[in-house]
Amino acid sequence: MANFDMIIKNGLVVSPAGCSQTDIAIRDGKIAALGKLDDFGEATKVIDANGKYVMPGIIDGHVHIAAPFMGCTGPLDFYSASKAAALGGVTTIIDFTNTMPGDSVLKKIEDRKKEMQIAAIDYSIHAKIVEANAEILSEIKDIVSLGCPTLKMFTTYRRAGVMINDEDILKIMEEAKKCGARPGVHAEDNTLSEYNDDKFTQAGTTGWKYHYISKPPMVEALATKKMIDFSRAVGGELYIFHLTCGEALDEVIKAKKKNLPIYAETCIHYLELNKHVMDDSETGYRYICSPPLRDDKDRMALWQGLKEGVVSVVSSDNCLYDDNEKLGFLDKDKSGNIIPDYKKIANGVSGLEEKLMLLLTDGVGSGKMSISDVCNVCSVNPAKLFGMYPKKGIIQPGSDADIVIVDMNAKKTLSYKTLHYGINFSVYEGKRVSGVPIMTIRRGEIIAEKGHFKAPKGSGRFIKRVL
Repeated sequence: MANFDMIIKNGLVVSPAGCSQTDIAIRDGKIAALGKLDDFGEATKVIDANGKYVMPGIIDGHVHIAAPFMGCTGPLDFYSASKAAALGGVTTIIDFTNTMPGDSVLKKIEDRKKEMQIAAIDYSIHAKIVEANAEILSEIKDIVSLGCPTLKMFTTYRRAGVMINDEDILKIMEEAKKCGARPGVHAEDNTLSEYNDDKFTQAGTTGWKYHYISKPPMVEALATKKMIDFSRAVGGELYIFHLTCGEALDEVIKAKKKNLPIYAETCIHYLELNKHVMDDSETGYRYICSPPLRDDKDRMALWQGLKEGVVSVVSSDNCLYDDNEKLGFLDKDKSGNIIPDYKKIANGVSGLEEKLMLLLTDGVGSGKMSISDVCNVCSVNPAKLFGMYPKKGIIQPGSDADIVIVDMNAKKTLSYKTLHYGINFSVYEGKRVSGVPIMTIRRGEIIAEKGHFKAPKGSGRFIKRVL
């Protein structure tokens, strides 16, 4: 009888500290031992990873799957999203509740869990909070008990009904501190953003590029500073979702110098894409996301922030729509031509499947990051910050056997035809990557191999998290 279910031999195992040639033994979905194959005995399956990197499975802590936005839900459900994720080396995702004013957040967590049960990768939920009445405040301790101790609040989108007011933010921060939760924010100043929207509407200047003009870096920096100040006043922790620009990064750097417990995430599209793709009158709408894309100076600042450890996590903020949904709310002139209006475009871009490949190519391949840095920002740090470590995020005995094997010599051209989102375009169309996940293992089971997805629907598990 075999001692182990699986052994991965001859690979370079990636850890936060570096890489070492170590064999991995797996039993009952867990990493059972690290060492030398000769010491392990037999296994049901042996995988030779010679010349390949063996990394912890990627944790994407910021995705939006089947999330309503202006009436759109996108092409993916949680099973089809699992395919794109697994083929990109992702073994765990965290999505959000779809909370609106008047909703019980606890009820919305249960609703989201039911939607996510078809997933083939592991999953959890952030609680989106839009108000702080007595009922919501009383729910926070129960939200933590359910294993969803991370919260998200919006400092913008007042007209969409999801912006939470300043007083309520402070109340949530205070209660989160008491209950062992960590608040997070989508930080953009609503007053300045709405002012610009109204000004551009009145002037008739609503082309795609006015999306990034309406929300300059100042909009993000103002809100980031305020949220850090609020967190400091309360004496709690704070997670900043999707940091995009040098001005907001500077506020995080100042907070870090004061030893404040502030944690920042950026997303792959802010590292890769320049805002001027929105200048194209034909296709610019495809790149509209919030916060907007920035210029190369901001992109380079974010790469530097990763290198210095100021930015702890790279997520995807995967939220995508096809052209029909992106353009579905625009008015048309008498000739039937669409009238561009950036405010009527469903916001979001992809990244769930591409993120690891892009970091390996433009991070590791260009010398901006080491492969251990990628391990940290995509696996170790998300696991720690979101309350899954060491169950997830690390290759060590006792941890879940969530593993991605990467071939740095493999090349691929990103395209809507080679990705698995089911839409008719890619924001990375034609991008050549070097460094491709060739096998993804979730809890000891191979769920993707050489471009083929193998996991059955509903084989993912809800991960109860504790900070």
